[in-house]
Amino acid sequence: MTNPQRTIAELAAEKRDAVLASWLERILATYPQEAARFLRDTADPFGNPFGAALREELGTLLDSVLGAVDEERLHAALDRIVRVRAVQGLPPSAAVGFVLELKPILARLVDGSGVAAADERTRLDRQVDRVALAAFDVYSACREQVYEIRVRSIRERSVRQVERLNEWRSRRDGGLTAEADASPTGGGDEWAP
Repeated sequence: MTNPQRTIAELAAEKRDAVLASWLERILATYPQEAARFLRDTADPFGNPFGAALREELGTLLDSVLGAVDEERLHAALDRIVRVRAVQGLPPSAAVGFVLELKPILARLVDGSGVAAADERTRLDRQVDRVALAAFDVYSACREQVYEIRVRSIRERSVRQVERLNEWRSRRDGGLTAEADASPTGGGDEWAP
């Protein structure tokens, strides 16, 4: 029988690999089958940076839920995952919803553990919600950066177009002036009959 004095942190440490594997599978289930297979099976961090970020940072997020990670490290871990999801065009709920996929995994862990279930589940739910809200903050900041980049790109394209137009006008006006100077009437604006 399990020891009723165990904490959820001790239990999660004992079952850490299983919790992280289950969480990763729940996240990958939100992707198309081929993409999920690539993310799961390609271990090279250069060939699959997002898959590597998931494998590396989910442990940090789990530790944060359990209270073992400071806010700065939490935001850095979330940034590695959420930044990619923010540019994938996912709606906000899907981009940060992966954090909430941890709740049922931890609930099953607590339910079968002998840990004081009601208190632990409430505390864990609050901690998961805290991480999800932090993920939404990171998502919002990333989307803001994406929009700023788009606006800057549009502005730069517009400036280049105006510059080209001005160059074309100056060439055209220079050509008209040269033609007017070469006319038999001396290039004046007056019309002679």
